[in-house]
Amino acid sequence: MKKQSRVSSERVYSGEDVLAMEMKFSSNLVKYRKKAGMTQSQLASAMMVTPQAVSKWEKGSYPDCELLPQLSKVLDVSLDVLFGLRDEDGRVDVNISAADEVQKLPADDRGRFVIEHFYSILSAYNLNTPPETIRFPEAFANETFAHLRTDHELAFARLNQDMQYACFIRIPENGINSYFRVQPRILELFGILADEKALRIICYAETLGRNFILTKECLSKKLGIDPEVVSDIVERLVRFGIMWELTADTGGEPFPIYGYVHNIPLVAVLTIAESLVNFLTCREPDIDIWNRAPFRNTNDSK
Repeated sequence: MKKQSRVSSERVYSGEDVLAMEMKFSSNLVKYRKKAGMTQSQLASAMMVTPQAVSKWEKGSYPDCELLPQLSKVLDVSLDVLFGLRDEDGRVDVNISAADEVQKLPADDRGRFVIEHFYSILSAYNLNTPPETIRFPEAFANETFAHLRTDHELAFARLNQDMQYACFIRIPENGINSYFRVQPRILELFGILADEKALRIICYAETLGRNFILTKECLSKKLGIDPEVVSDIVERLVRFGIMWELTADTGGEPFPIYGYVHNIPLVAVLTIAESLVNFLTCREPDIDIWNRAPFRNTNDSK
């Protein structure tokens, strides 16, 4: 059972949140005790506990809840700051706040939260836009994308309700081409994706449930593709790790069976390709503040 801890009268945290707060609390307790110029013994005396108790708090345990207000007073620091929920200057820890909000949402609302906040973050790159005026659009007349291009980032998101996705790339100092290179494996992959029959097999396999087993014969019959063509495509997909092969023995001659790897980058490539052929014409916001291309020339000066 996950343990729970209440650190204020309004909010309850559990599971991984509590573990993170324990680490924050311990390190912050050491920090603010020293900032107050107190030894463990002096803090123990002020709290009317033993030095051993303070030592335990600083190694990962918590004081009893009735001691927390007194601890806050003695160290002159709020409990929100002591538990790492706010910075010392009073700012909210946005990472904890976002994680807290996601965990409170129903599963089918979490994607909406991510897309809307991704949109807000991209929009905020326009420094002339007051943050309080940024609102996720309520309706779209066209296929609409949020679009960002700087010297350090590339990002876009499709916003329409029928299909929403987001992509964010931090550009390496040496350029994206320090990561991506034209190589035989890349060319082979694009060759597979350019094959209509291979795409039909991939799209069919993506409809299947988890741990679903296939045979080449099944694929041939289901999709009306010549068995030899199916065999060639499946073997190519196996080489890429898009499918994997096992051998089944049901008492007769052993035969190969195949599983499909539901590969997220592959699905992303197919999804983005659909949008790419539509030219991404409607962009809101369209933030284009760059001087250096994302692929770097080795002779580029910084």
